[in-house]
Amino acid sequence: MTNFSDQADNAANQVADQAENLTNRVEAAASQVPERAEELSQKADDASRQVPDQIESAKDTITKPLPTPPSMSASQASAEELLKRLQWGEPALTIVDVRSREAFNDERITGAVPISIDQIPEGVESTLERKRDIYIYGDSADQAASQLRQAGYANVAVLQGGLSAWKGIDGPTEGIKAFSSPVSA
Repeated sequence: MTNFSDQADNAANQVADQAENLTNRVEAAASQVPERAEELSQKADDASRQVPDQIESAKDTITKPLPTPPSMSASQASAEELLKRLQWGEPALTIVDVRSREAFNDERITGAVPISIDQIPEGVESTLERKRDIYIYGDSADQAASQLRQAGYANVAVLQGGLSAWKGIDGPTEGIKAFSSPVSA
């Protein structure tokens, strides 16, 4: 029986040693919890400080490749400038045709509004916005532009070359002649 008793004692001693070993390991791990918690807290603080910088960096990266729309260059504008703005989808401009009503009906720049030179400046108060860019073409465009500037319209440009320059760069037109087809012989 001694043998069985010795084996039981040895097993009990092994269990006690294992329990003590586990207790020591638990105590060691528990002592590391505050240190580990502090380390994790510091990492979280560092990460939260980096977020605004990362957001700004992302904004800079995203907006850098975006082109800016062309703006009105001066009191004289080329047909190319106007076409670029229209191709951009620029909504903040008005194209004014000061030619005769018959010429306007025949063919005009797509989207142009007819305004008689006699209506400028008094008759355009309800038609034109003072802050919009205004492009004018027609025989009396210089006179109309000058009158509008004197009336407080700051951004007024005369389209150099008028409708013929516009058509020369294949700018879109509308009107009776714009849609007519050549007569076949």
